Amino acid sequence: MLRDILRDQDPQVAAVVQVIATTAPDILVLSGIDFDLGLAALSALADRLATAGQTYPYRFATRPNTGMGTGLDLDGNGRRGDARDAQGFGRFSGEGGMAILSRFPIDAAAARDFSGFLWRDLPGNLLSGARLAPEAEALQRLSTTAHWDV
Repeated sequence: MLRDILRDQDPQVAAVVQVIATTAPDILVLSGIDFDLGLAALSALADRLATAGQTYPYRFATRPNTGMGTGLDLDGNGRRGDARDAQGFGRFSGEGGMAILSRFPIDAAAARDFSGFLWRDLPGNLLSGARLAPEAEALQRLSTTAHWDV
Protein backbone atom coordinates (compact mmCIF):
# COMPACT_ATOMS: atom_id res chain seq x y z
CA MET A 1 0.00 0.00 0.00
CA LEU A 2 2.68 2.53 0.98
CA ARG A 3 4.66 1.70 -2.16
CA ASP A 4 1.55 2.34 -4.29
CA ILE A 5 0.75 5.64 -2.58
CA LEU A 6 4.27 6.92 -3.07
CA ARG A 7 4.37 5.99 -6.77
CA ASP A 8 3.05 9.01 -8.64
CA GLN A 9 2.26 6.95 -11.72
CA ASP A 10 -0.07 4.48 -9.96
CA PRO A 11 -3.43 5.05 -11.73
CA GLN A 12 -5.57 3.70 -8.90
CA VAL A 13 -4.00 5.95 -6.28
CA ALA A 14 -4.18 8.90 -8.68
CA ALA A 15 -7.90 8.19 -9.19
CA VAL A 16 -8.52 8.05 -5.43
CA VAL A 17 -6.63 11.31 -4.90
CA GLN A 18 -8.58 12.96 -7.74
CA VAL A 19 -11.97 11.90 -6.35
CA ILE A 20 -11.10 13.09 -2.85
CA ALA A 21 -9.65 16.36 -4.18
CA THR A 22 -12.77 16.98 -6.26
CA THR A 23 -15.30 16.18 -3.53
CA ALA A 24 -13.21 17.82 -0.76
CA PRO A 25 -14.82 16.14 2.27
CA ASP A 26 -13.98 17.49 5.72
CA ILE A 27 -13.60 14.01 7.22
CA LEU A 28 -12.63 10.79 5.49
CA VAL A 29 -13.10 7.32 6.94
CA LEU A 30 -10.90 5.05 4.89
CA SER A 31 -11.24 1.29 4.74
CA GLY A 32 -8.84 -1.12 3.14
CA ILE A 33 -5.76 0.93 4.04
CA ASP A 34 -2.92 -1.04 5.56
CA PHE A 35 -2.05 -0.14 9.14
CA ASP A 36 1.48 0.49 10.29
CA LEU A 37 2.50 1.70 13.73
CA GLY A 38 4.02 4.93 12.44
CA LEU A 39 1.05 5.63 10.13
CA ALA A 40 3.45 5.98 7.18
CA ALA A 41 0.88 4.86 4.58
CA LEU A 42 -1.78 7.21 5.96
CA SER A 43 0.68 10.11 6.09
CA ALA A 44 1.85 9.39 2.54
CA LEU A 45 -1.76 9.51 1.33
CA ALA A 46 -2.32 12.77 3.24
CA ASP A 47 0.80 14.19 1.59
CA ARG A 48 -0.50 13.21 -1.87
CA LEU A 49 -3.82 14.86 -1.06
CA ALA A 50 -2.04 18.02 0.07
CA THR A 51 -0.28 18.25 -3.30
CA ALA A 52 -3.77 18.07 -4.86
CA GLY A 53 -4.92 20.99 -2.69
CA GLN A 54 -6.68 19.11 0.12
CA THR A 55 -5.08 19.26 3.56
CA TYR A 56 -5.90 16.74 6.28
CA PRO A 57 -3.67 17.55 9.25
CA TYR A 58 -5.46 15.24 11.70
CA ARG A 59 -5.14 11.47 11.46
CA PHE A 60 -6.36 8.50 13.44
CA ALA A 61 -5.85 4.77 13.16
CA THR A 62 -5.41 1.88 15.56
CA ARG A 63 -4.29 -1.67 14.94
CA PRO A 64 -7.16 -3.51 13.24
CA ASN A 65 -8.27 -7.10 13.73
CA THR A 66 -7.31 -7.92 10.13
CA GLY A 67 -4.39 -10.29 10.00
CA MET A 68 -4.37 -10.73 13.79
CA GLY A 69 -3.54 -14.36 14.35
CA THR A 70 -5.84 -16.58 16.39
CA GLY A 71 -3.60 -19.62 16.63
CA LEU A 72 -6.54 -21.68 15.37
CA ASP A 73 -7.51 -23.28 12.07
CA LEU A 74 -10.68 -21.21 11.63
CA ASP A 75 -11.18 -22.06 7.97
CA GLY A 76 -10.82 -25.82 8.57
CA ASN A 77 -8.16 -26.44 5.92
CA GLY A 78 -5.85 -28.31 8.31
CA ARG A 79 -3.31 -25.49 8.64
CA ARG A 80 -3.00 -22.68 11.17
CA GLY A 81 -1.82 -19.19 10.39
CA ASP A 82 -3.43 -18.66 6.98
CA ALA A 83 -5.11 -15.34 6.15
CA ARG A 84 -8.56 -16.86 6.81
CA ASP A 85 -7.46 -18.00 10.28
CA ALA A 86 -7.03 -14.41 11.48
CA GLN A 87 -9.61 -12.39 13.41
CA GLY A 88 -10.34 -10.64 10.13
CA PHE A 89 -8.93 -11.81 6.80
CA GLY A 90 -5.35 -10.67 6.41
CA ARG A 91 -2.09 -12.07 5.11
CA PHE A 92 -0.26 -9.86 7.61
CA SER A 93 -1.18 -7.97 10.74
CA GLY A 94 -2.96 -4.76 9.76
CA GLU A 95 -3.69 -5.59 6.12
CA GLY A 96 -6.76 -3.71 4.97
CA GLY A 97 -7.35 -1.70 8.12
CA MET A 98 -9.22 1.54 8.73
CA ALA A 99 -8.14 5.13 9.24
CA ILE A 100 -9.51 8.64 9.52
CA LEU A 101 -8.23 11.80 7.85
CA SER A 102 -9.78 15.03 9.09
CA ARG A 103 -9.61 18.78 8.73
CA PHE A 104 -10.86 19.00 12.32
CA PRO A 105 -8.96 17.98 15.45
CA ILE A 106 -9.43 14.41 16.62
CA ASP A 107 -9.45 13.74 20.35
CA ALA A 108 -7.49 10.49 20.13
CA ALA A 109 -7.18 10.28 23.91
CA ALA A 110 -10.98 10.17 24.24
CA ALA A 111 -11.48 7.74 21.35
CA ARG A 112 -12.81 4.34 22.34
CA ASP A 113 -11.75 1.18 20.55
CA PHE A 114 -14.20 -1.72 20.75
CA SER A 115 -12.29 -3.87 18.27
CA GLY A 116 -11.56 -6.47 20.94
CA PHE A 117 -15.26 -7.00 21.72
CA LEU A 118 -16.07 -10.71 21.44
CA TRP A 119 -18.90 -11.95 19.26
CA ARG A 120 -20.15 -14.20 22.08
CA ASP A 121 -20.60 -11.17 24.36
CA LEU A 122 -23.06 -9.41 22.04
CA PRO A 123 -26.58 -9.78 23.42
CA GLY A 124 -28.75 -11.75 20.98
CA ASN A 125 -25.76 -12.79 18.88
CA LEU A 126 -26.18 -15.43 16.20
CA LEU A 127 -22.90 -17.16 16.97
CA SER A 128 -24.50 -20.60 17.18
CA GLY A 129 -25.39 -20.35 13.49
CA ALA A 130 -21.71 -19.96 12.59
CA ARG A 131 -20.94 -23.51 13.79
CA LEU A 132 -17.58 -22.56 15.28
CA ALA A 133 -15.56 -24.82 17.53
CA PRO A 134 -15.78 -23.86 21.24
CA GLU A 135 -12.18 -22.58 21.23
CA ALA A 136 -13.02 -20.33 18.26
CA GLU A 137 -16.19 -19.06 19.95
CA ALA A 138 -14.09 -18.14 22.99
CA LEU A 139 -11.89 -15.71 21.03
CA GLN A 140 -13.70 -14.64 17.85
CA ARG A 141 -14.07 -10.88 17.76
CA LEU A 142 -17.25 -9.23 16.49
CA SER A 143 -15.53 -6.71 14.23
CA THR A 144 -13.60 -8.03 11.26
CA THR A 145 -11.61 -4.82 10.91
CA ALA A 146 -12.27 -2.36 13.72
CA HIS A 147 -15.00 -0.71 15.77
CA TRP A 148 -14.37 2.81 17.12
CA ASP A 149 -16.09 5.71 18.81
CA VAL A 150 -14.01 8.73 17.75
